[in-house]
Parts: sequence; structure tokens; C-alpha cells
Amino acid sequence: MRTADRTLARRYARALFAAAAGKGREEVVAEELRACAGALASARGWLGDPRVPLAEKKQLVAGDLADRISELTADFLRLLIDRKRFDLLPQAAEDFSALLRRKRGVARALVFAARPLPEADRRRLRQRLESFAGCGVELEMRLDPDLLGGLRVRLGDWVLDNSLRGQLRGLKEAIGGD
Repeated sequence: MRTADRTLARRYARALFAAAAGKGREEVVAEELRACAGALASARGWLGDPRVPLAEKKQLVAGDLADRISELTADFLRLLIDRKRFDLLPQAAEDFSALLRRKRGVARALVFAARPLPEADRRRLRQRLESFAGCGVELEMRLDPDLLGGLRVRLGDWVLDNSLRGQLRGLKEAIGGD
């Protein structure tokens, strides 16, 4: 996604967040946006097609989704359709969730592992990251088959590479290898 589109998605997310916060509905709208972004992923091409009439696109929101989402979220989806910016929905949903985490004082850590971590290890990792970050931390676990062992963690701009490959690279640099 282009930088200009990311900026625009962030603006849409901020405006929606302000409206949702005014009604005390931030949690609900965040969940609805995540669900809509996932559910409508396969329809994104159709929704972005200029040959499909706007009324037909809006019918999807009014009909199929109306009973599952709040009016605020439905209005937001219709706005994206009207402005021909429906492709921004996944990024806007992510930005909205980031605003919600910030309001709650929680950071998101993206954790890459070679295999699933046991719950006890997840708890210990979360505690250490919370101590480091000075706030609550949500772990988002992803399996990375390229890792032979260990973890790679991204928390904001900070990256901890404790993977086997990262450890070997560090050892190579320590002994002065090229």
C-alpha cells in the first residue's frame, strides 16, 4: 500500500475512532471492522470495480452485513464506498485497533516462532515484554518456517532477534568473521 493511502486510512480510522469513543463503542467497532475486513476480503475487487453501481455495493452493507454490525460501522463502510476508498478498509481496521490499544495503554508485540509456544512460555514472554515496554502487551503469534529455532519479536520500532540464525550471526560478528 502506498504511503498516501496509509495516511488516508489512518485519517479515516481516527475520525471513526472519535465518533465511536463519543458513544463508548470503540471495542465493538474495532471487532466489527476486523470481522468486516476479513469477511469482505474476497469481495474487495468487486467493491473496487468502478463498473459496479454504488447502490449495488451499498446493498451488500445494507443487506448482508446490516444485522451483524452497528449503524456506525455500516455508515463507515458506506462512506468508504461513496468515496471509492473501500480498499483502505483493512488498513483502517488495523489503525483503529492501534488507536484502541493506545487508549488502553497496551502495545502489540509481533512474535515469530519456529513452532507454537506453550502457554507458560507465552506468559513469561508477555511479562518480560511488559516490564521492558512499561505497559501492557498483546502478543500476536506467527509461525515462521524459516526460523530453525528461537524467536524474533517486533514491539513498535524495537526488534529482538533471538532466533538461531540471529544468534549465529551475532557469534560470527563477535569473532570477527565476514
